[in-house]
Amino acid sequence: MPDSTHSRLTQKILIWLWYWLPPLLLMALIFYVSSQPRLPQAPGPRIDALLKKLAHVTEYTLLYILLVRAFHHSQNNLERAMRISLLATAVYAISDEVHQAFVPGRHANGYDVLIDISGGLLLWGLLRSRGWLRRFRTQNHYFAE
Repeated sequence: MPDSTHSRLTQKILIWLWYWLPPLLLMALIFYVSSQPRLPQAPGPRIDALLKKLAHVTEYTLLYILLVRAFHHSQNNLERAMRISLLATAVYAISDEVHQAFVPGRHANGYDVLIDISGGLLLWGLLRSRGWLRRFRTQNHYFAE
């Protein structure tokens, strides 16, 4: 393989990793935490429930953002990347609850899926309703690598 071909292939792999490794690592972390039979408990059941639900919203909102970034790079269409990312986040949230159903000490909860996707859904709605997509399109040089 000539040097220039090898260099281009290496560059393509590095670019792919730059965009796709973060969401894949976050998905692996979510899977790992979901595999734990017991999680640390905060003092008091209400505080514990609140902190865990906030963690769900945070981790899945971050997953949505990372997926938008990766799909946008792959597709170069931000609106489509946002829709695909929302769907992918929802599918992963559902699969996470199914996974938890098979972990001793854990259980599946349909409401958790709604909580998981709420951050991404809220962000998607805000970006679409406030005209922020136009700003990203016209000022995307700020986000260039």
